[in-house]
Amino acid sequence: MKKLVILLLAALILLSGCVGQKAAVKQGDNISVNYIGRLTDGKVFDTNIEAVAKENNLFNPEKKYTPLQFVVGSGKVIPGFDEGVVGMKVGDSKTIQIPPEKGYGLIDPMIIQTIQIIENVSATREIPKVFEVPLNQFEGTLGPNHKVGEIVQIPDTNINLTILNITSNVSLSYNLKVGDQMWSSGAPWNDTVVKIDEKNITIKANVSKNEVIQLQGAPWNTTVIGLNNVNITLRHNAIPDTVIPIQNMFGQMIPMRVSFNETSIIMDKNPELAGKTLVFNVTLVSINK
Repeated sequence: MKKLVILLLAALILLSGCVGQKAAVKQGDNISVNYIGRLTDGKVFDTNIEAVAKENNLFNPEKKYTPLQFVVGSGKVIPGFDEGVVGMKVGDSKTIQIPPEKGYGLIDPMIIQTIQIIENVSATREIPKVFEVPLNQFEGTLGPNHKVGEIVQIPDTNINLTILNITSNVSLSYNLKVGDQMWSSGAPWNDTVVKIDEKNITIKANVSKNEVIQLQGAPWNTTVIGLNNVNITLRHNAIPDTVIPIQNMFGQMIPMRVSFNETSIIMDKNPELAGKTLVFNVTLVSINK
């Protein structure tokens, strides 16, 4: 009897110890967390805690400030965050430092473009009198069922073309003469035809010194500060740092950061947090089995 009581007590102690243990996060768990994301200088860049967002001028009234829920290892969060929560228990708080390789990646210099604030462009340019475009591209722009000899107009311009031949490509010639004015929607200036030879048409920009122009797609404007028969000298006018949407090679819209320094414009398509070490303060709210 005495041995039985001892065995029962031991079992109860073991059972109570098992019940009292909290489960630890592992790969595949569906969890929810609260977090504050900082740079190494202490600047907060993201959080799901409303009070912290307001304190750091990050508050977005359209955002729901609720615990972040995700499946560990599913790729919903950056790799370093995924790895950092493994082993946490409900109620635990932890600081997770994430290097760029496990965050938003290293900076890719190939997707950073710079142009000089003072820039020279040619005052004249040549275009071929006759050119070809693929048939599907032509029909996508001007529609189907065109005939040889027909005159068509390039959309959003005053430029007329004659169809010379239609196969898998469409052969076209410009209907232009010396002195004609050419305009195109979105172009920074109009052009004048100044010369036509057997192969090419030479056009010259119609622009004046001190004129302020707008380059298509640019968030800044540009002043013509010099002009001669060969070159146009432009000064791109500085604006505060900004982000503009652009289309990548797959047709997706991505953000591009634009900034000016003393001599150049920097156009950076890297993610804003690329190349940065990130520090997250994370509290595990729940493990949803």
